[in-house]
This record gives sequence, C-alpha cells and structure tokens, in this order.
Amino acid sequence: MKLASYTLSLLPLAAAWTALPGQKSSVLGRAPRHSTSTLLKSTIEAETIEETAETAAGSKTFGVVNTRKLSELYDLVVIGGGPAGVAGAIKAAQMGRRAILIDKPKFEAGVLPNGLDLFFGGPTGLFSKALRDAAKETNVAAMRAQHMDNDVIWKQITNSIVKLAMRNSEGQCRTLQTYGVDYLQGSAQLLGEEDPANVAALRKFADDLDDPEDGIRTVAVTNSGAVDDNGVPTTDNVVVSALKVLVATGSKSTRLRGIPFEESHRIFDSDTINLLGYLPRSVTISGLGIIGIEFANIFNALGVKDVTILVRGDVETSAKKLGMDMDVANVLMKLLTKSGVKIREATTVEEFSYVPPPGADDEYIKMKLNDGSTMETDLFFAATGRYPVGKNDDAGLEAAGLEVADRGMVSIDKVTLATTSKNVYAAGDVIGAPALASTSMEQAQRAVASMFSESSDSDVCQDANHDDPLSIGVWTIPEMGYYGLTREKAEAEGYSVVEGTVGFDQCLRGRVFAPDGLLKIVADSTDGTVLGVHIIGKEAAEMVHYGMALVKARTSIFEILKTVYTAVTFHELFKEAALDANSKLDFGVEWQEIFDALQGECPLSYDDDYLREQFEMIDTDGSGELEEDEMRALFESMGKPVSKRIIANLMRLSDTDGNGTSEKSLHEIVDSRIY
Repeated sequence: MKLASYTLSLLPLAAAWTALPGQKSSVLGRAPRHSTSTLLKSTIEAETIEETAETAAGSKTFGVVNTRKLSELYDLVVIGGGPAGVAGAIKAAQMGRRAILIDKPKFEAGVLPNGLDLFFGGPTGLFSKALRDAAKETNVAAMRAQHMDNDVIWKQITNSIVKLAMRNSEGQCRTLQTYGVDYLQGSAQLLGEEDPANVAALRKFADDLDDPEDGIRTVAVTNSGAVDDNGVPTTDNVVVSALKVLVATGSKSTRLRGIPFEESHRIFDSDTINLLGYLPRSVTISGLGIIGIEFANIFNALGVKDVTILVRGDVETSAKKLGMDMDVANVLMKLLTKSGVKIREATTVEEFSYVPPPGADDEYIKMKLNDGSTMETDLFFAATGRYPVGKNDDAGLEAAGLEVADRGMVSIDKVTLATTSKNVYAAGDVIGAPALASTSMEQAQRAVASMFSESSDSDVCQDANHDDPLSIGVWTIPEMGYYGLTREKAEAEGYSVVEGTVGFDQCLRGRVFAPDGLLKIVADSTDGTVLGVHIIGKEAAEMVHYGMALVKARTSIFEILKTVYTAVTFHELFKEAALDANSKLDFGVEWQEIFDALQGECPLSYDDDYLREQFEMIDTDGSGELEEDEMRALFESMGKPVSKRIIANLMRLSDTDGNGTSEKSLHEIVDSRIY
C-alpha cells in the first residue's frame, strides 16, 4: 500500500488526537479522555489511506469550482448542503437549469483531505442512524469478554460510522456531478438587491435576461473552494449570481442557559454529539423528544449500563407533544425500562460540577437536581430541541430583505415557498416545523418547481398542502412509526372511533422473530374508514408508509380484511388489527355480508316514520322486539320478501342475549348499513 506524503503527516496528529485517559489537559485541569473530534480525526487516517493516496498532495476534488464557471450567470444558487439543498439543486437540473450548491462544512473535523465533507447531503440524524446500525451489528458484551479496551471497541464502531458517512456524502456528490450541478464549499452570504455587488452583477448580466426588471440575486462566498484554471485555490472572496436563490440553511441545537457546553468535553447537544470520541460509561439525557429517545435506546444497545432520561414534565405530556399514541408510548417506555433505561419525570439539572471518582484517572460530571439530590454521569446529552438558523448573521438573510421571526424561522408563502425578498425561496428546517428530512426535500423540490415553471398554469403547486399530516419514523430499537389521528385527536375532530390493536406476536413472523411490538388502527366507527396507524416494533418505520396509504385512500377495515397479504410478513398485522377493530363495531364485517345480500334482494330506501309505522304494525305485543317470523313478515309488508336464510342469519346476529328475538331495531339495521 502506498501513502501520499500528506497522509504520512497525519500519523503524529492521529496520535495526539487519541490522548490516553490518564493525560491531563490545560483546561480546568480536566482529563480529556478523548477529544470530541476523535471520532472523525483519528479515523480519517485509518479509513481513507487508500482513497487519498492517489490524490495529489494538497489537492481537493470535492467542493471546488473553477472561477471561470463561477463568473457566469446561474439559474439557481442553493445555500445549504443538507437534504433540502441537494434535492432543490437536483430538481433545478432536472428542469434543465444551471445550478450551484454552496455549503459550509458543519465541522472542520468532518472534512477529509480530498475535501469530502462527511456530513454533506445527510440529515441531522445521520450519525444517530449510523450509530444505531452499529449498535445492532456490534456485540459489545462479547468484545469486552475478550478483554478489549473501550477505546478499541469505540474505534470499531466509529470506523463503521465513518464508512457509512463517506458512502452517503460521496454518493450525493456523484449525483450532483451526474446532473451537472456545481458544488462549492464556502460560507455564503446573501446580498440585498441594492447591494453594490448585486447592482454590478445586474448590469453585467443584463443581456442574459429577458427583462432586467426581473432582477437577479447575488451571493458572496468567503473561504471558498474556488480554483483557477490550473487548479490552484484562490485567496480572493468570490461572488456568484443567479436568477433565483433557494435558502436551505437548516437548524442548530437549542442550547439552554445554565448548561456549560463550552466548559466540558463531556456535555453534548444534537450537533456536537456527532463528534463523540469515546464510549461512555454512563449517559444522562435531558429531554424526551425523538432525538433523546433514540439516543437513550442506542447507548443502551451499545452496552452502556447506566442510561437515564431526565424529563422536565411527564412522559404522557411529552408523548402527546410528539403526536404519539399513548399505547405505543407505553410500550416504548416499558421496553426502555425493561432494558435498564431509567426515566425520571419532573426532573431538571440546577448545577454542574466535576469530580474524580475514587481510583479513576478522569472525571465524571456531577449534577445537582431540582429535588436536591445529586447524580454523576460520564456523558450529558442535552436533547432539548433545535431552532432554524434564519437569524445567522453570516448568511445575511435579514439584511438581504427576508422576514425572519424571533426564533430564526424564515417567513414563506406556503404554496410557492417564496420569501418576502424578491427571487428568494426557502425550504427545510429554516422555515420551521415539521423540520424533517423527507418534508424538507419535498419543500425544496416544490420551491424550485414553482420558481421555474413556465406552464400556462398560474401555479404548479396549488395541489400541494403545506400543512398535510406527515408520517413519522423514530429510530429506536425497535422502531416506531405513526401517521394520521390518534383516538384523542379523532374524537376532538368529532369522529366516533374504534381501535384495533394487536401485538407483533399475532403474526407468524412476529411470533418467531420479533414478538415485542404493537400495531394499532384507529377507525371511524360509522363506516370503518382508517383514520390513523400507530406502530412500534421491528420495521415499523417502513410499515408506516403502508399505513399512510390506507389513511390517505380512506380505506376501510373491511377492505383490509379482504386483502391477501404475503405470508410470514409483518403486514399481516394490519389484517389482525382490522379484525380487532371489527369486533368492536355494532355492525361489523359479518353484518356487511348480510347487508350486501339485503341490498341485492330488497333495496331499502324508506324514511324513519315509515319504518317505525311498519315495525309497530308487526310488533303486535308491543315488546319492541321481533321474532324471526315477525321479521320476515315485516319485510313482506313492505313488498320486499327476503330469503329465509338471510332472515335467519340476521336474527342470529341481532339476538345478542340469546332469547330468540332481535335486540336491534330495524331502524338501527337500515341506518347502519355500510356498503
């Protein structure tokens, strides 16, 4: 194997980055154990020798663009290289437009010598998904039984994470290259329409515009990857101009006051956790949101015996804020506690300090809680939410004319995603909820389709509903997925509902391979229409898409019961849940067959007064109940004779107390037909 000269220079750096636990740092006299950037820095040399050995010393192949290309007019400049930015740039290319994506790497430690940003094109949760996969594939207990050091175990885990991240970022870069989209690394600042650089650009490209009044927008880029014709990096800042700009600057972790993030390498937020450099002995997580739940589950799966979640309020309130069904939430809490995760409600940290445990070379974090008690932890993770970065001064959005709310959310038109500033659109986390990778990509594609549509249709996005409900996937072990209404929300909207609930052990695959889990269908009791699907169990985040299709198509549980599902699949659970919901209906599937037969033999379309009059004529004893011969006579009196077997089965189903008479009135039966 050959090593390039600059690769060799990384070897002493790697040794410095992986300082031993007993070595002391100069900051507050604390032991570094491992720098938070160890995950990436110490892995770069080991994992990329073969990839980088062929690269010329000092050269970059990712995130660089020739200055000559940058000096030409683009159709679209995208600011931000997350899922939204990449999707928007590709959409523009698919519409035949010239696009460039400008992105500043989130962490310097995440950029390889060839310029590849390991976080490029990935969602915020890429690290947690990769760590989850590593937790499932790595038998930490077995490795410890072989007397492997925690540092060696963590190295194994981080190697797999970096490989996954490399595959993703390289794949995104290749896709952009395939579509002819330029990708420039650098810090982008949107300039105002009246900025001298934008005015100069408008004069420069006036002949390229159908109407100069349409205007253009200019972005200034500092610390860019611009290179000259010889491939030499330029030291000058560059400006890039385009007809339109898509802002996709994402979000950042919310850092609550009182948490000393900058003072300790053991305190993380949902951004810096991506640079975790050691396998912790114990973990404390503040917050019961999706991110906090995922990491609690993951660290537990990695063999961390002491994992605690601190909840400011209570579990039920937190679950409902996330839109979770409470039965699903209860199963999750049961599985977490069964695995050893501790959940402390109504608990917050009031004070942080550091103490060396007896016989140890490095410290723990000591926390004083609001109830006066104390606890120690090796890692504190503040999973306290995220906020849009619209107020980021570096991006210059407000100065460029965009309306930005106090929390950093950029105001947009919900149909076109146009901002309040001419020729500028926005998508993704920066425009606020739902702030999911899937919806961010859709928003970006919709924004680009809107800005470049040349159709006679005044708006290509009129059919899009920005506030449509969304499918949610939570990457716990096992997974969760849900879409549509919970019982509580459905009843609040005026529905009368029934629920069909089954455990994963109600299908063969679940019984054999993954019995822990639950699937619930929320259905309208009047016609069986599926209103919501809620799942926890193996592959729940995949199965929820079928549930979403059921809800969107307004499928009834009766149609589900007629569907043939492939044997030994988890999808068989949908039929089992539909059966459970059916058993709770006054007129279930067995009645539907009777109603179908009645409809074929004697279509019923009478008003209530007529039905009551006919019923009272037949009910001579005034009991309010009909025997079988009386029921047959009733239909004959209306000139609609019905076969004896239909009447016999109708009586059997409606005779709920076994006394030989129908406890359901004809009015109920006719009024409740569902076909």
